[in-house]
Amino acid sequence: MSHSKVGENETVEDLRNEDDINEDTSENVCDNSSRKRSWVWNHFIEEKNSEGSIAKCKYCKKVLSGSTKGGTSHLKRHLENVCKKYQKNPTNQLLLLPSSKDPIKCFKFNQEESRKILAKFIICAELPFRIVEHTVFLDFMRSLQPLFKIMGRKTVKHDCMALYQEERKKLHDVFKNLSSRVSFTTDIWTSNQKIGYISFTAYYIDSDFTLHKKIISFKKLPYPHTGFAIEDAVKKCLVEWELDYKICAITLDNCSTNDAVMRRLRDHFCASMLFSGEYSHIRCCAHILNIMVQDGIKIIHEAIECIREIVRYVSASPSRMQAFNEILQHMRLPARKGLTLDVPTRWNSTYEMLHDALGYKDALIRYATEHSCVCPTNDEWKKASIILKFLEAFLDATKVFSGCKYPTSNLYLKEVWGIRALLMDESIDTDETVKQLTNEMLKKFNKYWSQCNNLLVIASILDPRSKLIFVEFCYQKAFELEECKKKIDDIRACLFQLYNEYVDATRMHPSMSSSERTSNFGGQGDISSVSSKKKFGMDFAQFRSQSSSKRPKRSELDSYLDDDVLPDLENKEFDILAWWKSNAAVYPILSRMARDVLAIPVSTVSSESAFSTGGRVVDQYRSSLSPSTVEALVCTQDWLREQYDEVANCSSSVTLNVDDDTLDSWSGQFRRTE
Repeated sequence: MSHSKVGENETVEDLRNEDDINEDTSENVCDNSSRKRSWVWNHFIEEKNSEGSIAKCKYCKKVLSGSTKGGTSHLKRHLENVCKKYQKNPTNQLLLLPSSKDPIKCFKFNQEESRKILAKFIICAELPFRIVEHTVFLDFMRSLQPLFKIMGRKTVKHDCMALYQEERKKLHDVFKNLSSRVSFTTDIWTSNQKIGYISFTAYYIDSDFTLHKKIISFKKLPYPHTGFAIEDAVKKCLVEWELDYKICAITLDNCSTNDAVMRRLRDHFCASMLFSGEYSHIRCCAHILNIMVQDGIKIIHEAIECIREIVRYVSASPSRMQAFNEILQHMRLPARKGLTLDVPTRWNSTYEMLHDALGYKDALIRYATEHSCVCPTNDEWKKASIILKFLEAFLDATKVFSGCKYPTSNLYLKEVWGIRALLMDESIDTDETVKQLTNEMLKKFNKYWSQCNNLLVIASILDPRSKLIFVEFCYQKAFELEECKKKIDDIRACLFQLYNEYVDATRMHPSMSSSERTSNFGGQGDISSVSSKKKFGMDFAQFRSQSSSKRPKRSELDSYLDDDVLPDLENKEFDILAWWKSNAAVYPILSRMARDVLAIPVSTVSSESAFSTGGRVVDQYRSSLSPSTVEALVCTQDWLREQYDEVANCSSSVTLNVDDDTLDSWSGQFRRTE
């Protein structure tokens, strides 16, 4: 196989661009002018005679044709099928002593396995396919394993696509055998190719009570991105993965288009959805929090703008930052490389700017006095402090809602009612700005959360630290007595309705067959041979059995609700999935219900994080990648990431937590290296 070399003046960026532009071009896999590059010539001696060129086997000394027109297929057949002295499968030969128990000495080289690992590396590190043709990479691979046959960029791309199909089949089999329901998030993104993509992420809890997040689709979405286009993409994805009968809930952002999409999806899949899909639409809590914060910031935008101006002024030049740092030294405060300047459309960056500015408030005031620049007034600093207090509570809630490695649905009610308590407490403040601020936020709160999604409330009940008593406590704080009682009755009715559905499903599809057991006192013998005393005992046992069957049995749900709640609702170390796993034998039906409900995500952050990966895959140097290749790279990276997380967590010699941020930093390092 021949390889195009990379010149010394050719950058990796050029490699990436050329790799993508030539993605669908054919690859030159053989160079007739250099036939000795074939591995078979390592086992033959080429000689010349009067009739032409011959090839003599190094092992059995058999002479074969060595003509340039004959190729090398006959030489390969001789080694594999005829020559008895040749050790077959040379790529699997032992490199060192095979008799040793040392794993290094027993190592066997496998070309196919090495190619698969290389494909994994390229996908996870987000490298261009053409990296395998780089001169330094070739030298690196030869130094590690001379037997490894280097492939071209098209072969590597083929390996990556084959790996995608292999991992996809594995995941499809997992879904096929999955006994629990699956929840989803979806969102839309436009790449630098000006192509719209729709991401579809699945959440489920397996039989071992482990939460999984899988990006199952990252497809091109035809323009215009109407509700019908989104609905069609979602339907195709569900049917393609055979998950249309396992839908639990779908989490979407608060776009009005998504409301119409969910109405049509409910009509189409209602027969297989919980409550006929009535509570299957989950609104992204992170988006709702963002809307509430943005409305609150508008009330004191003048104070925030004043602080933004002083921060922008000080950070505008190195000389100003040097003067500011001199003030910090005099005040015995740590020096700064620069102050945080926010992006007005991102409220979390506004929080960081206000947090830093208030921390250096005295220094900023002193700088403004010495350099005669505009500085916020005391009233504006006070207003900034007020909004910072609110943003801190919203920031904490956003972090909770955005989690993807732990259940979030059971935390929904606690976080939402915590925000409501904050707004209600501050709304009675005598400060007019505070009143106006909280009133605006309460309007949005009541718009989106005055009616809680019953499926998420049930998730809170399935948290053994809260149960139904916590829901009663929250509702009593929010509603009048009659309305509170009505809402509690509605939640209780929904809870028992859902539980009964799982009971019926368990009866229709029992996990194991069972038969009615009857006592056989005295076996098949004549009853007259049984003593009167023993017969009296048999009659009582039968009477007791009939009486117990007439009395209503106590259900799992009744027992669960009557048991005491676990203490310490604020305990963040509590693992709710581990609790349900350990109590699955006590509550077999409830545990199945918990697996479905607790897997519901309350935000679409995971789908949006897929766009970060997509943005790195389809960067300015790989903008010619086809949508099918982009989907394969994004999805496979997500699937492999969980596998390597498990390897890292199980490693006894190295402790490594490969989370999303770590992988992002890794990919950033690769790009910086290029």
